[in-house]
Amino acid sequence: MQNFYRKFLIIISGIFLPMLGFAQLDSLTYQVDMWGGAANQPYMPHWLVANRFGVLDYDHNRAGLLKAGLTSHFRVNKHFTIEAGLEGIARTTFSNTDNNLFLQQGYVKAKYGIFELSGGRIERTLGNHAEHISSGSMAISGNARPIPQIMISVPEYAKVPFTNGYVEFKGTFTHGWFAQDRRYIRNALLHEKSFYLKAGGKSKINVSAGIIHLVTWGGKLPNGKKLPMGFDNYVNVILAQSAVNIDSTDSFQIGEAANAVGDNLGVYDFAVHIKLKEYDINIYHQTPFEDWTGSRLARNKDRLLGINLSSKRKDHWFESIVYEFIYTKYQSGPTLPGGPDDIPGAKDKYGNDFGGRDNYYNNYLYKTGWAYNDHIIGTPLFYTKSRMKLYDPTFIDPDEKGFNFNIVNNRVVAHHFGIIGHYQNKWKYKVMATFSRNLGTYGGINGGITHWGSIENPDAPYAFKPAKNQNYFLTSIERRLFPHLTLHIAAGIDTGEIYNSTGLLAGLRWDFNRAREQVSQE
Repeated sequence: MQNFYRKFLIIISGIFLPMLGFAQLDSLTYQVDMWGGAANQPYMPHWLVANRFGVLDYDHNRAGLLKAGLTSHFRVNKHFTIEAGLEGIARTTFSNTDNNLFLQQGYVKAKYGIFELSGGRIERTLGNHAEHISSGSMAISGNARPIPQIMISVPEYAKVPFTNGYVEFKGTFTHGWFAQDRRYIRNALLHEKSFYLKAGGKSKINVSAGIIHLVTWGGKLPNGKKLPMGFDNYVNVILAQSAVNIDSTDSFQIGEAANAVGDNLGVYDFAVHIKLKEYDINIYHQTPFEDWTGSRLARNKDRLLGINLSSKRKDHWFESIVYEFIYTKYQSGPTLPGGPDDIPGAKDKYGNDFGGRDNYYNNYLYKTGWAYNDHIIGTPLFYTKSRMKLYDPTFIDPDEKGFNFNIVNNRVVAHHFGIIGHYQNKWKYKVMATFSRNLGTYGGINGGITHWGSIENPDAPYAFKPAKNQNYFLTSIERRLFPHLTLHIAAGIDTGEIYNSTGLLAGLRWDFNRAREQVSQE
């Protein structure tokens, strides 16, 4: 599949690059960033790392970064545009063992009318949220590095025919490659699709509803055996159906035949958009689900609920303010995820139905979970095992000898605040504060995802028992020093019952945009 990806990009380049000879260059943007960071602990504060597209890791308590990129926009005609981007990063932690040079972005986008075809590594998010000051979408938050992918999309809302513009739609359909970035299954694939409808047109109140479907599937087991793939199984991935054409002697493939192919994650996404004279109000609600029990919206108590106020006034002291409430404690309840036929040795449900412990972002087979390069792809308020071991080297997940899940803290209740704005039209500032209560996982508190330790052995020690409070704070400022040079400073402070850390990032950005008029004059 990696060869297919390379061939596809060659074909796309072969189709679109010759068109550039007939296209007008609308703009060409250069950008170079130089950053340095340090913390008073072996790990950086949360918001100095999270939602920065994976360019820094939590264990980078001393780091330097050089990022250089360019973006070009071409116009073939009034309906057809092409965009290409390239961005590389050189990163050092001032040690001999952790210096990196990697491609952060490299892509081509071709847009004709409302449709867009893109391929490569592209920094993007998915889901309604206040992008620059949010805690992060439950689907794709911008916390991890871009995954190589091919996408067909309607990126902006487009009018539905015969509705006079009152109803609009947008959506994505994506195929991606996780490659070797897996703890257990190698060369796994990504399937993503989303679809949104918005009603209201030009009225002051618009309402939107969408659904996101994300699947990690395919790949190879450690013994070299392939998991269900091929066109028939790809169709079943799209339809969230069970696998076909399996090896009946392989227990993992039998499991794929009994369930929907791969590791499935869904998000219901709703929003109300209110347009006022000087402000816009956006109220959004995301509900994650992992299986059919969680997909019953009326019974699912977990959510990301946000309200975002944006100012239309250029001279206003703030651009955008957000409050978010994050609740992922329920996960279809504390009951076992399957019945006695599904979980050998399951003794008693203690008066409860089966079908709980959804275990967000984890999977028994795809043990990396919803993560890439050890950065969670969705909300960064969850913890991976490696991150938790930074804070507590003695941490042991009770499921480690069993399923060995990667996400060890996914039951979180949090309040998040963010604001971004300007001071005297010279300084741009951003402030964020997050107050979280962390309960680990159902598997952790029960001594295993299929056990009842919370009832049978309530005194057993567990890192998240009782629940741990943890707070994350960020203040950042930036100012234009010269027409093309900007100073950035960001300070983070984390306090709580899990860890404490204080850190600083500081850097310079040089950027230059050559508009079409400038290019034509040269």
